[in-house]
Amino acid sequence: MADDVQLTMANTEEQFVRRLFQGYYERIDAERLAPKEIAKREFGVGTWTKKIETRHLAFKGPQELKSYLTRNPAFYISYSAAYYEFPDGRPMQRKNWQGADLIFDLDADHLRLECVEKGEHAKGWVCGKCISVVKDETMRLIEEFLVPDFGFSKSEISVNFSGNRGFHVHIAGETVRQMSGWARREVVDYISGTGLNDDRIFHMDSPDRTGPAPDSPGWGGKMARRLIQLLETGKFLDIGLEPKLARRLLKKKEEMTAGVRRGKWGAVKMTGAEYDQLCWRLRESASVPLEGIEGAGGEVDAGVTFDVSRLIRLPESLHGETGLAAKKLGRADDLPSFDPMRDAVVFGSRPVRVKCREVPKFEMGGGEFGPFSDEDAELPEFAAIYLICKRKATLWK
Repeated sequence: MADDVQLTMANTEEQFVRRLFQGYYERIDAERLAPKEIAKREFGVGTWTKKIETRHLAFKGPQELKSYLTRNPAFYISYSAAYYEFPDGRPMQRKNWQGADLIFDLDADHLRLECVEKGEHAKGWVCGKCISVVKDETMRLIEEFLVPDFGFSKSEISVNFSGNRGFHVHIAGETVRQMSGWARREVVDYISGTGLNDDRIFHMDSPDRTGPAPDSPGWGGKMARRLIQLLETGKFLDIGLEPKLARRLLKKKEEMTAGVRRGKWGAVKMTGAEYDQLCWRLRESASVPLEGIEGAGGEVDAGVTFDVSRLIRLPESLHGETGLAAKKLGRADDLPSFDPMRDAVVFGSRPVRVKCREVPKFEMGGGEFGPFSDEDAELPEFAAIYLICKRKATLWK
């Protein structure tokens, strides 16, 4: 009997959310919702309980996609990074893969979050601090790697909010379309700093310790900038060097810093073994954030990037765990000012009565709500659907 009651309540919330999602898809412009070359994409849709329940769907054009979502408002809809001759073919080999966009997924759950570590909220709940960290990582991916190291222009890069905890970075075009999964894995390894070659970064064979300067390209410049940061902030002692060597170099940090700025890493005399140790520990700690110093490497979901048949959230579609839109940003440079709890809100403010579970304080749509603890509340529709989708509230009966 209890299970029947719980199922009825779940169905009530599910139907409530479905009706609102249907209204959204009826209003949205079909051309804005559809990805480029839509007829070559595979789609997958999810239910109230599963993010991808059905895949191998295909649509001939934007209106057909919109019509489908109006009739069958999915709680989640994803599309393929890949282009296929027969996107609805199965098994996968019958689709005839023709290439894929290059996509990066950055998610709060993959990052070290101070707000979670301090117990300000549970893992899985996303606050403004979480989003700020992911935004910073996304901008760093673009400005520290994609543009300077890989040579992409910002006009080739598009960014959208994932609809929940992070951002997706898309690069389309012939320069990336035919990249293999292995080549994409190499891109991820480079960004994360996996398998870096010490000889190429630090000029290990140079007898006078000529190394990279802060303006050197690639990881050499990143390592020089990080070493200067470590010396200037006193965090140099935290990278695992033998203490005697660390203290000696730190004691002469002005001389060492000036030398690194000129590409002269031997400004402070070191033995070959000491220089090897410095370079090795610096590289090993490259992606480790220290207090006040971010890691030099980037944090992306490797599986999303190198899987050439991956399905990714459709930009401008709704996310069934939040009721927020996977909003497209006009330009990558718009990311710092983007606030998903304001800019990705698509529902109205009519009052909805709900029974809340344990909910921390949150800001949304220009207002502040909570905290709640097993209590009734009257919330704007956008906030009510947010908590219902997160399974933090039910409709008041």
